[in-house]
Order: sequence, then C-alpha cells, then structure tokens
Amino acid sequence: MRHRLFALTMLTLTVLAAVGRGQPEELLTKAERTGYTQTATHAEVMDLARRLADRSPRVHLAELGRSVEGRELPLLVVADPPVATPEEAKASGKVVALLIGNIHAGEVCGKEALMMLARELAFADEPGVLKSVIVCIAPIYNADGNERMEPGNRPGQVGPERMGVRPNAQGFDLNRDFMKAEAPETQALIRFLRRWDPHVFVDTHTTNGSAHRYVLTYSGPKHPAGDAELIRWVRDGMLPRVTETLRETKGHETFFYGNFEDDHTKWTSFPAEPRYSTNYVGLRNRIAILSEAYSYAPFKDRVIATLDFCRAIVEDAAARKDEIVKLLREVDRRASRAGESPQDDDLVAVRTRAAPLGEKAAVKGFEMEQRDGRRVATEQPKDYECELWLDYESELAVRRPWAYLIPPHLSVVVESLKRHGITVEELREDAELDAERLRIDSIERADRPFQGHRMTRVTASAEAVAPRIEAGTAIVRTAQPLGPLAVLLLEPMSEDGLTLWNALDDGLRLGEPYPILRVLTPVPLTRSDQPPIDEDRIFDRPITFDSVYRDRRRPDLNGSPVRVGEWLDDEHFAQTKDGTRYAVNARTGRATAQPQPDTSALRQALAALPTIDDATV
Repeated sequence: MRHRLFALTMLTLTVLAAVGRGQPEELLTKAERTGYTQTATHAEVMDLARRLADRSPRVHLAELGRSVEGRELPLLVVADPPVATPEEAKASGKVVALLIGNIHAGEVCGKEALMMLARELAFADEPGVLKSVIVCIAPIYNADGNERMEPGNRPGQVGPERMGVRPNAQGFDLNRDFMKAEAPETQALIRFLRRWDPHVFVDTHTTNGSAHRYVLTYSGPKHPAGDAELIRWVRDGMLPRVTETLRETKGHETFFYGNFEDDHTKWTSFPAEPRYSTNYVGLRNRIAILSEAYSYAPFKDRVIATLDFCRAIVEDAAARKDEIVKLLREVDRRASRAGESPQDDDLVAVRTRAAPLGEKAAVKGFEMEQRDGRRVATEQPKDYECELWLDYESELAVRRPWAYLIPPHLSVVVESLKRHGITVEELREDAELDAERLRIDSIERADRPFQGHRMTRVTASAEAVAPRIEAGTAIVRTAQPLGPLAVLLLEPMSEDGLTLWNALDDGLRLGEPYPILRVLTPVPLTRSDQPPIDEDRIFDRPITFDSVYRDRRRPDLNGSPVRVGEWLDDEHFAQTKDGTRYAVNARTGRATAQPQPDTSALRQALAALPTIDDATV
C-alpha cells in the first residue's frame, strides 16, 4: 500500500512484452522464467552463462576469481570480434566496460539485469555498441552471500520472494573492502582492474533509503583527491545525458543517489571514502558509476530499469569512445605530472566532507504524515526544493610528496600497494637524504570492530630530518597514474588508509615516529623496480630485444646496479642516475648534478646508420 501510486505508474513504463520475447526458455533468466518472483542461484547463473558462451561466438566465459567458499565468480566478456585476454582488448583500441552485480547479495536486480544485457548483446543482429566497446560482466560478485537466501533478508524490499545477504562468507561488506582489499572477491576484482584496466566501471545495487519517485538513482566518482575534470565529466556530462535518454526513450525518472534530510530540505549522499567501489575506481582515474534501483518499486521494474540504465551507459561510452580514451589518457598524465616536482601548495585531500553542489533543485518525493509517532510517506507525490549535498571537499589535506620511503620490515604494506597496481621501487644503495618524518601526536582506536577491524585514527606532526636510508628500502614515487591512491593509502591521517585498517598498528606509539618517511622534493637515487606480487609474475619469458630495451621491467643481468664511473676526487665519484651524471659523495650518498656532455652529434650520427632505429639511439 505504501507506494501503490508509484508502482502503478512504473507498471505503465516497463516494457513487459519485449522482455525475453523471442528467446528460448533456456536463455531466460530466473527472474524472467518465474514472472519476477524469484532470483537465480549461483548454479543457475553459471548455467545460463555457459549457455550464452556456447551459443554465441561473441561471448567468452572466463573466471574473475573465486569466493571465500571456493565458488567461481563468472566473467562474461562480450565482444565482436571475440576477445579473451587483456592484451587483445588493448590491441582492439576499444573502450572496455566492466559491470558487476550482486556485491550485496540481497540486492539482486543487477544480477538479473546484467545477464539480460549479456544475452541482448550476444544475439543482436548487428554488433551495435560492440563496434566500440568490449563489455565485461561479473553478474554474481558476492556468490557466497547469494546462496544464503531467505525471505526476510531485505525487509521492505518489494520482491523477489527470497534473496541473499549483504556480507560475503567472511562477514565483510564487499563494498567497504576496496582499500584494505582483504576479501578474495575484492582481490579478484582489483586483479581485473590491474590487468584489463577498464575505462568504465558500473556497480549495480538496490537502495532502501528515503521514499522518492525515482526508479533508479546513481552516482559517479567524488573524492577530491581524484581528477576534478573526470569527476565533472561524469557528474555534469555522462549522467545527465543518460538521465535524459532514459526519460525520453523509456519513461524512467532517474536522479543522483541520495536521501532526504533536515525535513526534506537537503538531499545527501554517501561519503567520498575510497573503500566504496566507485570512489575507489575514480581514484584509479577511471569512469565509475553507481546504480541504485529503488527497493520499494516492484522487482520487475527494478530489473528493467537497471538493464536500461546499464545499456544507456554502454551506449554513451560507445558514442564517445575517442573522447573517453583521450580524457582518461590525460587524467593519467596529470596524475603522473603532479608527482614529478610537487610544490608547497600542492595539496592532496586525505579527509573529506560533503558540501552543497550548485543551486537548489526539485527532488521528487511524497507527502509526509505523522503515523504512530513517526513521520512516514503517503502515496501523494510532492516535489521538494533541496540543497544537493553531492559535492565533496577537503577537510584535511597534506602536501603531495615526491616519494614515500617504506622500511623493509613493512612487507605487508608493500604487498598491499602492489596489489593495487601501484609501482614500488627499491633503493639499491645506502644514501643520506632530506626527508620529512611524522611524529604520532594521538592515537584513537574504535571501541567496536568494523569489517573485522578496530579502526585506528591518528594525528601527527611533521619534522625535517636527514636520515641515512638503507638499501632495500621501498620507494613509492607519486609521479605515477595511481599516485593519488598511494597518498590515500600511506598517509597516517587518511580517512581510509592502511593506518586506519590496522596495517601499521605494530609501529604506532604515542610520541614516536611514523615508520614511513616522506620525501618532498626529487632526489637522485639508485633504484630498481621491485618484483610484482606472485600472481602477476611471469616465468620462463624469452629474452628478446623488446624485453631488454623497451620493457620498463627489463631484466638485470649485470649484478649490482651500483657502478662507479670514475673518482672525481678523494670523496666523490661519478655516477649516472636516470640518464643524468652526478658527483656522489662516497660517505653520504648525496649526489650533485654535473655538467652534461653534448651528445647530439653522436646521436645524429648513430641515427643515420641503417641498422639502428630510434629506440636503440
């Protein structure tokens, strides 16, 4: 009874006759086959995924990973021509989109809608969007939670009859796990992000918040440490375009995700913390979209709206393929350039707060009334003029350092960074250098556990130091595309860093130094890449010209990288670092740049030889 008007209105907007029309029974989803009264088990999702792959050459069925309890997490790669590997996807020049469902296994409309989208793309008469986009679908991300189906797992949700639970088998909310990345499901998804590097990411949910008149709400990347142009491109461009498309073509009303607050005068959203999937992917410099179907709408309406929304996102990406590729390339470049030579006023937000965005807007809700001592929604529509608290600003910012120095004993921190795809190097010789050390001023540990952790919040103050750093120390430079993500992970006062998630608890003492040093300005250091995490290591690779001269991770067959060119005097020797000649103090390791020889004539002469190309020169 609560929202009969909403349900009746949406019923006229759904494409009832079109859904599944012309499809054989064995290619229908569980929702379609049961008249939208039930949702699929893991086995039923796997069975349909195999049928799609068997019957369509466009569908490649792979495995995203395994759940805590060992269930396969299916990944359907839909492409024309077919694609099976990240190398093939990159070579195609197409946009790669990853859409996931069921991260909260009680919110099942995405699971059903994404399988319908895969079928639609697989059997379309023409390639359509697949000319420009490779669509990767992980429909049942929380497979273990899905199997714990009970009728009462989502109180108030309108269908299906039974659904799964929110957490995975570890008891983790997988949509709060992206920074600590402890769940095998999270690690599998991040592995996909490292290897396939999708341009577009969509995470499908169902919301049971405030009563409103939108069949689906959405959000984009929002953390202010991320790229401002990317945030605007999604928030002010892509999402409004999709909103208009859905209104004009499907009759759906959609809006930014949020809830009413302060007697319907504010429309507020969820925090900007990167533990959430879309905030995290935004910090990886990629387009990230949250989809939230309306829990109080009928199950069928939610599935159809999610299908239409995901289709519209893919269509928008296809129509703007070149624009997206160029945008994200520039976002990566900006992130890398920011760390090359950071200035005093180059600040990175490590704690955030919500802020109003632009002018007030009319938000579609319902009249409220007092019932049984509380205010509840009636069935009478009403629009409310609301401040849109959808922007996020810095509450605490730190100066962007050139690099972080991590002592060898903090291997758990280094492994976490590598898992995220952050480049970690290693200092290959002892060196004295100017750095900034943070001293712990306060430590506050949560009384109750969250996600299996008692969160640790600290404050710290900086002091200048000039320590001697030992060889073997890990170096994380911020001049890389994931530099902002590295800052959020390593800063002790970050709202979502490794300190908060207890990774550094053993090294935290009141009044004592934080174990990770910050280097504020560029320093010439002899360094090399650390090996990747075990799951990314490739063995038995042949030694080729490209692997030696063009691969960033070129093999080192020369033993020690520390080579002395010549002694300049009793205390200094010549050494080349990053292509520049330095005079290095043998006692301290401090280096001073020397006049560089003019090699232009030699390079021109070599370039003129027919057997030498630009890469060799």
